[in-house]
Amino acid sequence: MISFCTTVKNRSRVEVEGRELLLFPNCVRSIQQAVPRNLECELVVTDWQSDDWPLHEWISETAAPIPITLIEAHGPFSRGRGLNIAAHAAKGDLLFFLDADALLSLDLVEACVSHANADHAYFPILFSFDDPAHLSGHWVDFGYGHCALKTKLFQRTAGWPEYKSWGGEDDDFYADVAARASVRREQVPGFYHQWHPDDLLWKNRYSERHPQMAQEFRQRKNAIDQLCVVIPEGNELILVDEARFGSDPIANRRSYPFLERNDEYFGPPPDDVTAIQELVRLRENGASYIAFAWMAFWWLDYYGKFNKYLRSTYPIVLSNENLLVFDLRATFVRRGR
Repeated sequence: MISFCTTVKNRSRVEVEGRELLLFPNCVRSIQQAVPRNLECELVVTDWQSDDWPLHEWISETAAPIPITLIEAHGPFSRGRGLNIAAHAAKGDLLFFLDADALLSLDLVEACVSHANADHAYFPILFSFDDPAHLSGHWVDFGYGHCALKTKLFQRTAGWPEYKSWGGEDDDFYADVAARASVRREQVPGFYHQWHPDDLLWKNRYSERHPQMAQEFRQRKNAIDQLCVVIPEGNELILVDEARFGSDPIANRRSYPFLERNDEYFGPPPDDVTAIQELVRLRENGASYIAFAWMAFWWLDYYGKFNKYLRSTYPIVLSNENLLVFDLRATFVRRGR
């Protein structure tokens, strides 16, 4: 049996700019339609006291004939804790962790069962819609928030990190699982993320946060808006941010962490030579820009030779209190005296 495990806080009736988004009801309906009738399954939901449309008023009817287990959680919203609670209550020998705003397909469910039964951990890639009408979007190649695996494998992990603010738990959970099992990833037709505001403050509105955290979220949002102005859509960039911006693509602009190993942040470079070598490697792999966010400005002092190399080789296209951005597509023309 496969147990679909999710956690939710007020995603049933979301009011955004005069629109009503039925995010979680759409998700549940997609599960009900995607599951083959011969596949035994259940839906386990950790609910953080949602009051926008109480789940007991609609979820059983929408999911029928899939059985539902609802568990009430208290305190600040924690996606990791909610998923762990759901997993511990699940009865299936296979688990599929999903977000409450995802839309599933038959292809996805069949792939989850196939990979998990082959003792792989399956982290499928979904297509995220960029607009309310769901007319455009992008594949989220760097997201690890959805995972299918055997319950026995999950029990060998440390579980989902139980952070009290938005983001980060999926990357850390993926790293834990990948150290214990073979991982499979692929883009899956019909597997979607529904549109909703991408503002970090909106995503984190039910989590525990301090005033300085809210200020950093606003500063990130401002920096991302600035990057979208100076970096044309479709280009790739190196983002020096100490992994603080999260793993989401920046509006159809792929970003590499720096240092980077297998698309993961690998920490600061040990020396200037390594930094320059990695810059050259990523530029050859397609990176067109490198952007330093304010929390990494110290790099420019610490790695003095790297800083000098950048400034003498590539033009600066943006410099302010949030960002320093170099254009890697063209180098300065050096003329002899």
